[in-house]
Amino acid sequence: MVQSNRLRLHTLTSSAKVDVSKYKMKKYKHFDNRVSINKVINDIKNPSWVVQHGFFPFIHFKIEFYKYSRIEKRKKPKTRDIYYASHLDSYIYKYYGDMLNNKYNEVVKKLEINEVATAYRNNLNGKSNIHFAKEVIDFIKKFERSFIYVADFTSFFDTLDHKYLKRQLQVVLNTDKLPDDYFTIFKNITKFSWAEKRKIEEVLNKKYKSKEKRKKLTRLFDEKDFRKFRKSAKDNIQNNKNDYGIPQGAGLSSVCSNIYLLDFDKKINDYVKDNNGLYRRYCDDLIIVIPFEEDMQNFDYKNHMKFIEKAKNDTPRLVIQDEKTKKFIYSNNNIYDESLNPSILDYLGFAFNGNSVKLREKSLFKYYSRAYKKVRLCNWKSEKCGRKKHRKSLYINYTHLGLRRKGHGNFLSYALRAQQIFDENPSTINLMESQVKNHWRKINKRLKK
Repeated sequence: MVQSNRLRLHTLTSSAKVDVSKYKMKKYKHFDNRVSINKVINDIKNPSWVVQHGFFPFIHFKIEFYKYSRIEKRKKPKTRDIYYASHLDSYIYKYYGDMLNNKYNEVVKKLEINEVATAYRNNLNGKSNIHFAKEVIDFIKKFERSFIYVADFTSFFDTLDHKYLKRQLQVVLNTDKLPDDYFTIFKNITKFSWAEKRKIEEVLNKKYKSKEKRKKLTRLFDEKDFRKFRKSAKDNIQNNKNDYGIPQGAGLSSVCSNIYLLDFDKKINDYVKDNNGLYRRYCDDLIIVIPFEEDMQNFDYKNHMKFIEKAKNDTPRLVIQDEKTKKFIYSNNNIYDESLNPSILDYLGFAFNGNSVKLREKSLFKYYSRAYKKVRLCNWKSEKCGRKKHRKSLYINYTHLGLRRKGHGNFLSYALRAQQIFDENPSTINLMESQVKNHWRKINKRLKK
């Protein structure tokens, strides 16, 4: 029997314990001032306050970056939309995201799919993508032959259907109607509004001619200037008028993506387990491993593909990218593509050829590209000043001298940690450490003496 809204409000939020140490004050500027979580946590835990709270628009901008294509052996340009909430709003989104995460964890345990989703969980006990990659690769190595399917959902967050998401939220919250505070949150991440960062900067540059004055601002606009900005042009504040899409930057968008795929995960996992296989999903990346006994030349995976296609079609607006969908065969310590040519399985940052595991080329490419860019800056500054400059920063960020940088290290720390984890009860030859062993020589070779 569904409880009343008032009781649900109290049960789902205000009684929950909150670890305030996880709510960090961010340095960016927004439409409000930065605030400590300790000053607002009692409000955030009060459902009535949340219902009446006025949410600021997100701020939006695009970042352009390059992704390395192993097939084309070159960098390819890509863009990504970034939305970030005001300081107080971000706390609210994170708080409700944590509450939903707890409810999601309960539901997936009941459905026996707790192990499927490996991203955006708060019960992973310190496990990372390294552990999840090793789990899948170790599973592949257990069998003589396996069919492997990897896929990626197209523009996942941008296409989530609002009605379906709402229904899934109700399932997780065990109610036939969203409590008022949850409905307020749902409304603000589905019918969200945003302002373009570029337009805000234009207004600020016009009002404050001095760059130093702009730097000293604690917030972008005060209340009066914000109202003026909102009214001065119709498109200064834009709204999502579609019945799909949520901003990826909101603190609860990630758990909403897991909730959205509850039925899909259940269907796929049950089918794969019935075939003695393994199914894992890391956000919008999924992998399926199904062992088989016949010769790989005679193996037919059409029935598997039909089931996956049906499960996908049963989920509104779910689209799998054809260009990122790949099928492999593992046989006798080798990975083969659909045409039965030798190939490599890229999964969660690791490249697996059936026998050995490496860091994927893209990760190494990014690491060395950034390191060499820093080297060029060091050389330019040193030449300009007549003495060595910025080398400490270079060494800490890109060499073994920074293995314990800020408590979490650098890329080399990650490579060595991956080597250590994969070497625990290894089923593969692991080459991560050897891939970066010459970093010192390569970096110093480019530094001007």
